[in-house]
Amino acid sequence: MIRILSVSSSRADVTILNAVWRALAERVDCDLHVFATGMHMAAGGQPVEGLPHSAGLHRGGMDLSGDAGAKAAAAMAAITRDAGRTIAEVRPDAVLLVGDRLDMIPAALAALPANVPLVHVHGGEITEGAIDDRIRHAMTKLSHLHCVSSSGAAARVAAMGEEAWRIHVTGAPALDTLLAVPELDADTFLRETRVLDLPGDPLALRLVTVHPETNADDPQAPLTAVLAALEARPAPTLLTWPNSDPGGEAMRIEINRFATAKAWAMLVNTLGPRLYASALRHAAMMVGNSSSGLIEAGLFGLPVINVGDRQKGRERGPNVIDVANHADAVLQALDRLGPRPPRFRRFSPYGDGKAAPRIADVLTNLPPWKRLVAKTGLTDIGAQGVQSATAG
Repeated sequence: MIRILSVSSSRADVTILNAVWRALAERVDCDLHVFATGMHMAAGGQPVEGLPHSAGLHRGGMDLSGDAGAKAAAAMAAITRDAGRTIAEVRPDAVLLVGDRLDMIPAALAALPANVPLVHVHGGEITEGAIDDRIRHAMTKLSHLHCVSSSGAAARVAAMGEEAWRIHVTGAPALDTLLAVPELDADTFLRETRVLDLPGDPLALRLVTVHPETNADDPQAPLTAVLAALEARPAPTLLTWPNSDPGGEAMRIEINRFATAKAWAMLVNTLGPRLYASALRHAAMMVGNSSSGLIEAGLFGLPVINVGDRQKGRERGPNVIDVANHADAVLQALDRLGPRPPRFRRFSPYGDGKAAPRIADVLTNLPPWKRLVAKTGLTDIGAQGVQSATAG
């Protein structure tokens, strides 16, 4: 029996992991546990939807709440503490981690003293405009097996010194989750989300998610640009909360103020896999800087206006229009698309929607523990071209 502890720090992680959890639950040789932390621990916390009945659920840590500095560090410490307790209680054969979040890496650190192998999903990707890059690459070096979303990501993980046998090109499991959700027709989706209550053409719906651009001089610049452009072109708009990155709380205040003031705009915390899949099917476009615009939206052919540099370096399909953090640039893209633009050919550079069984195969066929934990983690490139720090 293989015992797996999966870590989720937000409803976005649930969308990524849901199909993997289902695939693991179908295997009689796997005992699945989930540690819910981060945004799951916020007031009124984000639910862990679709968790198989056979899985054990453990909660702990704190929500980073969009804070920076000492408050964020204290929340990360709480996650490390409670993840460590959960690891000691569950005694997993491996811990499954996702991505690049400040509230995910503490769980990786908690596994170190127990020398539990880490399996990392979504390593090797690039987001130059966010602190996520450093977190993601650090998690790659902490991890023992890598389930990456593309051949490009695999090459970057290998370039960091990871041995080829540790790297598995599985694709992005969120595609599996969203494709498996029963499809709502447009009218049902618009009624359930109450978009029909907004003035204007409901089929011109704009789906908007903006996160802090944490490496920018002004992390709120993408939001400022997006809101100004939307105000200049009123149309039904569904906004969702930013993540808990530093600066997120200030953005939540501004987004709430905007949605309250505009009759044609509405705000939801998060949609969850069921409604989010329908939003990707029925919205006219997506605006913002969410990774979902690059990873998942293309599978539905949804046009995306990607604002700023948060996702710079990440692979993208032809459905993505990149614009600068300026209202005029966003406005030009809105005008270029028009209120109800045609869909693109369905394509995502992040796989075929069959990642979950591949990841489950990796997790239930672990190499011997001694081989897993014996990482060299170095590629010998020699001294040629490397300038000595003491050179005159």
